[in-house]
Amino acid sequence: MRLFKSKAAPAEIPYSFQDRFQNIQRIAIIYPQEVTWLRIARYALQRMYNLPEKFDYMLMVPDASQEQSLNIQHQYLNMNYDPRSEDRIGIQNNIVAFNPDILLQLEPKPGDRLIELIKQLDVSLKIGFGDEKSDLNVIYSQSESGFYEKNILNLIALLEMK
Repeated sequence: MRLFKSKAAPAEIPYSFQDRFQNIQRIAIIYPQEVTWLRIARYALQRMYNLPEKFDYMLMVPDASQEQSLNIQHQYLNMNYDPRSEDRIGIQNNIVAFNPDILLQLEPKPGDRLIELIKQLDVSLKIGFGDEKSDLNVIYSQSESGFYEKNILNLIALLEMK
């Protein structure tokens, strides 16, 4: 005689970064605005651009006309780091048209308006610098004494897990 009918619990599947990064083809990157951080990001990201996998990139930079001289075949976009609601629409439309699989947010200290823009983006995987309200899947924080380049290299290492 059975008094209690036990239900079989569904098997939990552990979170796997390898599975999540398997089908990445397009990467949108928000470069930092401050010149010091921007130089570090440019240097560190060369490692990602040289990966054997061929990704399509949308690079959102402070001044896209200056970036064109780098001779890297990527799509460039002038980034507004403090976008008002009417400015966010244009940025969102450009990102939606690119249809990225992943967003890398490299601005070490994003403002509230940039965080709001990131929240509104329909990108399945968002990684970068921010806090818990920034709606990023993987969050890095940048302290004054932190090593920014190491944080970026850790982000790139996630892509190398393929």
